[in-house]
Amino acid sequence: MILVLSAHFIKGMKYFFTIFAVCFGISGVFAQNFNDFRSAGNGIDVNTDGFVLPLSKEKSEAFGTMMANVLEPLPESLDKKVALRKISLKKLDAQIKEIVDQQEVLPDTIRYFGGLTSIDTIVAVPEENDLLLIGPAEGWKSDSAGNIVGNQSGQPVLVLEDFLTILRVLSRSGTFRDITCSIEPTSETQAKLVRLHRQFTSLTAQNADAYFVALEEAYGNTPITITGVPASSRFARVLVAADFKMKRIALGLEPSQTRNIPSYVSLVSGSRLNISPRFWLVPEYAAITHDSKKLTWRLGDPKIRALSHEDYLASQRNTRSTSHLDRAALNWCNKMEENYEALAKAQPVFGELRNNMKLALAAALIHQENLLQKANCKLTILMDDTNLKLIDYPVPKSVPYRSVKSRSGFSTIVACGGIEINPFGALRNNIRLDSKIDSERTKLTQTAEDEWWTQ
Repeated sequence: MILVLSAHFIKGMKYFFTIFAVCFGISGVFAQNFNDFRSAGNGIDVNTDGFVLPLSKEKSEAFGTMMANVLEPLPESLDKKVALRKISLKKLDAQIKEIVDQQEVLPDTIRYFGGLTSIDTIVAVPEENDLLLIGPAEGWKSDSAGNIVGNQSGQPVLVLEDFLTILRVLSRSGTFRDITCSIEPTSETQAKLVRLHRQFTSLTAQNADAYFVALEEAYGNTPITITGVPASSRFARVLVAADFKMKRIALGLEPSQTRNIPSYVSLVSGSRLNISPRFWLVPEYAAITHDSKKLTWRLGDPKIRALSHEDYLASQRNTRSTSHLDRAALNWCNKMEENYEALAKAQPVFGELRNNMKLALAAALIHQENLLQKANCKLTILMDDTNLKLIDYPVPKSVPYRSVKSRSGFSTIVACGGIEINPFGALRNNIRLDSKIDSERTKLTQTAEDEWWTQ
């Protein structure tokens, strides 16, 4: 079906998008490939100076209204939940090249990866010069805040832009650097805090106000550090949004919107207060299996681990010390892990974070096992930074102190920590042969001749 829009309507929508360019600080050509605002939001607002703030209710609602108006009608063939949908990268590349050559806009069906909600299987098909990405899929919709989610599961769908970000990083660099986001005070700030606490050895009603003013001045704006992906990418924006929201949930500054994830602050006893708790989100990847020729690969879904600082350090050293455990932090992390599924549905950015952890694993596997080369699958436009330019979002640089601090009596609690994704660690330690996959290969490689996706 071809939808014809009046010139008046199109002019109005361009004006609407222009308003959002100001609100979200996003630059780029209107509706040129990825350069519009369909991927903004995520519950955060990044201004032109790089300050990250919670997205106001008014902006969130306005963004949701905009997305409801600009989201394209779903093709009937994609508006169904299926256990397996196959994406042909060869045919997708050809389809996008045709669109770009004609200077048209990428449709939502491509932006949202045909409705995939995960990539469970990757198949190199040398006889067809193709690489297939296979996983569950469903139709999609915009929620009230403008997040694109499955219209049945409510979980976010995969975004092609995020997949291309990590695939291009690996293609350009040839080496891998852990994908991380952290919101942590600098060593200079920590030195200021040490001096401050020496000055205020005890807090009373008489000196508390002076202490709080000095503390805010010492902290200033906490810097954001991003590694492994461009800081201006949507991928990075998802990392920052999830990290920022995790800290605010822990501090009780905003609700988790799930029944069984309270704030960290509510679990702390006054006598065991940790004024600088650190929390980390990391993936625990499942086993990765392959057929006898290493052309067909199965990826399990990652479990999202929430780690207190002690557990995070122990995971780096493969040791565990119980001498300085923050038991409230351990308790909170356990609740976060156990109820992550509900959290991802209530706050889609946590579902997007899990999606991107899976996309990072898929891209790392493709890179490490040379699957594009083994399939002789040449991607002429998907890997082209010039002709298929991904959007540059405002770079998140820092978080205002007031956005990540909470008060408990005379004490101020400031949350730190971050997110770390290391898919190559899983590829080093968690790969095994599964000969049963050989018998399934013929069925997996069957694709539609005239479409880039197959049901």
